[in-house]
Formats: sequence, structure tokens, C-alpha cells
Amino acid sequence: MLSGTKLTKIYNGREVLKGVSIKIEPGKITSLIGPSGSGKTTLLRVLSMLDLPESGSISFNNEEYQFPLKDKSIIPPWPKISVVFQQLFIWPHLTLRKNIELPLELRGILEENKKYLNELYQMFKMEEFIDRFPNEASLGQRQRVALVRSLALKPEYLLLDEITSSLDVEQSEIILSHLATVKKQGVGIIMVAHDINFALSNADTVCFLENGKIIKQGKPYEFLLETKNKRITDFINNASLGMSNVKFYSGKEEFQAYHIALLNRLPENSVITIIGGLGNTWYGPMGDMYKEYNELRIKKNITWDMLMYEYGEIDKKLVKENPKINNFSILSESIKTNGNININSDGTVVLQIFDPIPTIIEIKNQTLADSYMHYYNDLMKHSQKFLG
Repeated sequence: MLSGTKLTKIYNGREVLKGVSIKIEPGKITSLIGPSGSGKTTLLRVLSMLDLPESGSISFNNEEYQFPLKDKSIIPPWPKISVVFQQLFIWPHLTLRKNIELPLELRGILEENKKYLNELYQMFKMEEFIDRFPNEASLGQRQRVALVRSLALKPEYLLLDEITSSLDVEQSEIILSHLATVKKQGVGIIMVAHDINFALSNADTVCFLENGKIIKQGKPYEFLLETKNKRITDFINNASLGMSNVKFYSGKEEFQAYHIALLNRLPENSVITIIGGLGNTWYGPMGDMYKEYNELRIKKNITWDMLMYEYGEIDKKLVKENPKINNFSILSESIKTNGNININSDGTVVLQIFDPIPTIIEIKNQTLADSYMHYYNDLMKHSQKFLG
């Protein structure tokens, strides 16, 4: 475990960190988000002990550092804690391969790690450009070099400072997919991200910093469901949902047409994940069109994975007649709402509101869909299988 407790840091008379406490677990990704100047990069520098805090403590595995230090000298725990900065710091006169191998060569451990390095080159798909000079490589390729150089010394924790800030969406997705692989190898990752979609995708924990304090810490979906803190909701909405494709459907006819069209566009064997099934409440607005909908769903073998607040006679019938495509579980009525959420396998999220007029809000946003899936999986832990 890498953790900081009540960390404070002062630069030029300004308190940049104000009693921040945070934990980074092995094999987990923690995202740091928040407005510019909130202390995100400073927190990374302090946790890596490149900059020492004025007060507080840092715990790394079984070692604890109390600040201010009685002994002013300290050896930062590099490479077990490794930082990748936005600037990358790649030597322009060395090939990309040499940039990666140089730290190992200086420590006298290059030869014994050649096999591991080749595995990293393959994992990050670097074979085609690894022997180029930095000026012959794209920014996304140089980002991968900086990551691999940090991983080459087998860190236990990887601290990343806005490493995708200059990358396009495709390159950011490539980096994210590699981080997910690194995470599976047991490396704890904490990353500062300006892109909310990047920050929330595959993160286990998200921390929102403002004015040197963590004002919210939780799972990604908890930020997307935030309603009480307007500062956070405005930040999330402006940064993520503002880039989404949002459509509205209102009234019984549009409600019915939407659901038939959804089944038509989804490929066979798709899954519709439903959080908050409301028994007969959904079937009511579908009216006579429900028969057509059900026949089409059976024909295309489209599964309902549904967490229900309540159930009715139709739900019982579905489970008994077609259990393979009707995977239902029951939630406590104490968390019942007047609507529900569908996550479709095409990356769309559907908010359905039934009172007083049936309304659908469809949001095309894969990050939002992924986050709601995390929410669904957490709720599943507190549900009971519905057998009809």
C-alpha cells in the first residue's frame, strides 16, 4: 500500500495541499481530477517524495515517513515508486530503445532483463518504431516509451501526470488499454487526467481535488450519479456529457418506437442491462407493441440482465418461459426510484422516466456506460436471484 495522510505542501507562501489523505492499492487505478491549480501534480510529486511535504506522513509498504523530517536527507523510493511526467524527458540523441534501456544499463541489470523488455515492447506494440530516434516518432509513440521506461525497472506504483493531454482519442484509448494490462500485473496506478472519459474508464477510485483538498473520493459511477455537490456535477457534465450524443423521446408512441428500433439495431446475442426494473410500470407504456418487442427479442436472442425494484406477472412469466435470456435479480425497495437505467451493448445509456409521461433520454457515451456497469455489478452483490 502507498498512502499519504494529512499531507500539506507550501509553494511561495501558498498552501497547495491542505491536509490531503489518499491511499493507492496494488493492482488498482486511482484517477485524480479537478480544476487547474487544485494540487493534482503537486500531490504526485509529494507521494513520490520528489518534493517533501511540510507536514503529514507517507507510508510505503512497511516504511513510514513522518514530516517534517528530523533527518533532512531522504532517498526517494525510486524505482519502486515511479513517476511519468507530461514532459516525458526523453533524450533526443538516443534511440527510443536506448532511452528505455539506459536506466537498466546504469544499474548493471540490462542483460538479465532483456527478455522482460522484449515482452514490454510486444505488449505496447513498439517493435516497428523502437529503434527510431525521438524526432522520428509520434507523440503517442513517445508516450509509450516513457511508460515502458518506467515499467522496465518493475515499479510497484506508477504515478502518471496528464500523460494523454496532447493525444487524440484513439491514442488515449491505446494508452488506457495498456494501463489496464499493467494494473492486472499488480501495479498500483495513480493518474492525473484532464480528460474525464479517460479518468473514469477502468478507474477503481476517483478523487476530486479543489483548492488543495480532496472534496470527494469514490467509484467512477458515484461521480456520474452525484447530485448534491453542484461544483462536481458542473465539472463532470461540462467535461464529459457535454461531448456526448444526447437524444430525447417523449410520449407513448415515441417510447414504443424507440424500444423497437433499439432491438432492430442491436446485433443478435446482445445484452441489455437494466438497473431498477419496475415490474409492470415498463410494460404499461409499451401497450400492444410489447408483443412485437418480445417476439423480436426472442428471435434475436437479446438478453435482459435486470436488477428489479419490484416485479409483476409478466416478469414471472418471462423467467419461467425463457430463463436463458431473462436473468433477473431483486433489489431492496428502499432504493426504489421513479425511473430506471438501461445500459445497451452498443455503448448507449438510456434513462427511462415513467411519471407522468413516459420519457427516454439516450446518451451515447461509452465511459458513462462502463461506469453504470460498475454500478450494476456493485448492486448485484446485494441482490437475490429472481426465480419467478
